[in-house]
Amino acid sequence: MKILLIGKRASITHWLEDAGAAFRAEGHAVKVALVRRPWLNAQVEAAFIEPLAHAMAKTAARFAPDLILALGGYHSPAPFLRRLAALPGRPPLAGWVGDIFDDTARETAALYDLVAYTDSGLLERHATLGFTSRAIFLPHAANLAAAPSPAVRAPRMVFVANATPGRRAAVEAIAAPIEVYGPGWVRTPPHDMHPGRLPHAAVAGLYARHLAALNVRNERNVLVGLNQRSFDPCLSATPLVTDDHGDLERCFDPGSEVLVWRDVGELNAAYDRLRRFPDVAARIGEAGRRRVLAEHGYAHRLATLRAAL
Repeated sequence: MKILLIGKRASITHWLEDAGAAFRAEGHAVKVALVRRPWLNAQVEAAFIEPLAHAMAKTAARFAPDLILALGGYHSPAPFLRRLAALPGRPPLAGWVGDIFDDTARETAALYDLVAYTDSGLLERHATLGFTSRAIFLPHAANLAAAPSPAVRAPRMVFVANATPGRRAAVEAIAAPIEVYGPGWVRTPPHDMHPGRLPHAAVAGLYARHLAALNVRNERNVLVGLNQRSFDPCLSATPLVTDDHGDLERCFDPGSEVLVWRDVGELNAAYDRLRRFPDVAARIGEAGRRRVLAEHGYAHRLATLRAAL
């Protein structure tokens, strides 16, 4: 299958790069077209948006894909999508959306044949706002080809994320030391903080070298959905300690495949249990790994998309 991926390179989630690598590993021919060039001044880029959109459409026509998939679909500029939507004999055009949106996304949504939402709350919002394009629930995925090698584990939990008010409050409430990596963090005893952005290639190794991985969703752009951090640690059989949200049971069995917390007491109890019983940590981590390998790779998401289209 030939897939044209459109999106933003070098985002903190590495969505575009991971999806491209995973699809290629499955034997698909993949071409990437950028909707944002991080090395180019945004004002300069905006001034040339129509020529850039024209160039993207020409790239698409030459490649002749079987599917055009926009990752972070509502971040794709309308001129790009209008050109792609108008291509004669074009393949299906789908957007995969993972962030909160409002009515300003209406025009963009209408250009897609299908909008896939990583969050069922966003799918509900699509209907509430009266968007007319077809829509489905399609969670994030893990790049199964990126599983790290086994490593000796430090007896601590690790958290890799941007700092937000909700995430800071969760970390401050954890009694035993953890390791925290990401932009915006400041010294928070007793934890070891590593502020700044990590190379994406280093993240998988961090998960593999720690007892467990913490997950706290970004309250600014998620309603009830799972993020990439809900899946990636599982590739190294690292048990996930995640805040509770509505879509969790659609993807995992809480308690046996991931540990779930709803308040500070449950968060500390889960961490304490894993530190006291490494065999429990290993069992949960392995169960999570098997579930992700069986159901949560990009090949699984592509199959769902193709069936919906």
